[in-house]
Amino acid sequence: MKVGVKTSQLMQQKLKLSPQMLITAELIQKPIQELEMVLKKELRINPFLQDLSSEEEQYDTQEVTDEMEDLQQSDDDGDLADQILQLNKIINDIDEETNAQFVYERQDRSRSSRENEEYETSKENIWDHIILQVRELPLNSIEHEFADTILNTLDANGYLDTPFGELYESYGLAEARAEQIHRMIMSIYPRGIGARNLSECLLAQLDEETANHPIITSIVENDLDILRNHKLDILLKKYNITLEELVAIKNIISHLDPKPGSRLTNGTLSYIKPDIIIKEIDGDLEIIVNDTYIPEITVNKEYAQQILAQSIDKKSAVKYIKSKLLAADNFVKALWMRRETLLRITDELIHQQSAFFREGKKELQPMTYEDVAKKIKRDVSTICRVVNNYYIETPLGVYLMKWFFTSKVGNLSSQLIKKEIKKIVDAEDKKKPLSDQKIVNILNGQEIEVSLRAVTKYRNQLSIPASRLRKEHL
Repeated sequence: MKVGVKTSQLMQQKLKLSPQMLITAELIQKPIQELEMVLKKELRINPFLQDLSSEEEQYDTQEVTDEMEDLQQSDDDGDLADQILQLNKIINDIDEETNAQFVYERQDRSRSSRENEEYETSKENIWDHIILQVRELPLNSIEHEFADTILNTLDANGYLDTPFGELYESYGLAEARAEQIHRMIMSIYPRGIGARNLSECLLAQLDEETANHPIITSIVENDLDILRNHKLDILLKKYNITLEELVAIKNIISHLDPKPGSRLTNGTLSYIKPDIIIKEIDGDLEIIVNDTYIPEITVNKEYAQQILAQSIDKKSAVKYIKSKLLAADNFVKALWMRRETLLRITDELIHQQSAFFREGKKELQPMTYEDVAKKIKRDVSTICRVVNNYYIETPLGVYLMKWFFTSKVGNLSSQLIKKEIKKIVDAEDKKKPLSDQKIVNILNGQEIEVSLRAVTKYRNQLSIPASRLRKEHL
């Protein structure tokens, strides 16, 4: 047997994200409450980020000098003079003109909430928000009482504190219908509220794509303890997947909330702060970015130059200042990109759903993530991150931005078709309930072209049982 060494070349395309892209991707999915915390932390750890609304100096020179002394110098830093030239170029590139452009575009696109103190209290209690959403569920009076009882029997973590069977039996409900109502409640924000156990809570928080992923759902249902104890080799072998795939799945699960009730029972009232407010002012719909609590920040170049001039160890100073200065610049630009993207999405949302905002119509026009992404020249994944986490206050109430997006069936929105299906079912003869195919035929007769599969899907989403289960016997 011969043993040899063989070399080969392999060309691969790999996407490498820049620091700017990474921080932008992180900030763009942060709603206003989370952004406040992230920004406070960044101001605390980066001396070259300056809060323009605060007169306090967050760092002194000695504190920064102590940090620089902890740096481990590498041998390949290059000539000190070249390093200083590079640093001066970075400082000059981060000029006031760029920051001024961001401020100008921001003021030009949006009425500042700081000019309207009343918007600072534009909040909605999360508990009231849950109750309002339950009230809008397609339930009869007995079923609404059952739903209210579920909400009233939650423990501190948001889980059911009473055996589920006892609850629905006391209202004379069939188990299948009770389960449907329970799933509807768990789909309300914060998702997973009212779950009976951890797995059920986490499964309720998966989006449509991940909920249909067999490995993700299996791990959540059966292997949470293995995942929690970091026994990844067991899962790799069980599911025959790569470490990279397992890490991606682990990241998805780790971002789910195991205690959604903590948002309601943390000792103080929890509020929804809408990121965007839409007001009709002088006949026009105005977009107001509700960023009262977000300080104006900029890159403090002068402080960087001061540190460089006063430092004894120039080599350590250059290395430290360069890393922190670039991080500060990336953060400021990412904040601007977040705001600009949010404004563009809202502009397009108002344009495509103008009937809702101006006429108060409950039916939405078909509007998909792809539609908006194409119009505002952003990636579809960016649109998804924003609308899944941000709230928008309108003259008709507070909504998760995702609510305004509906799938298309021909030229109609899925929301309108669901409404027609419910109307048909409500009017049917309960002794001879309509099959899904007959519902398809009725819709087609109304010039609503829809498939049998779509009708079944929408009927299930409305928690309407199949025809054989809707039949009333004498």
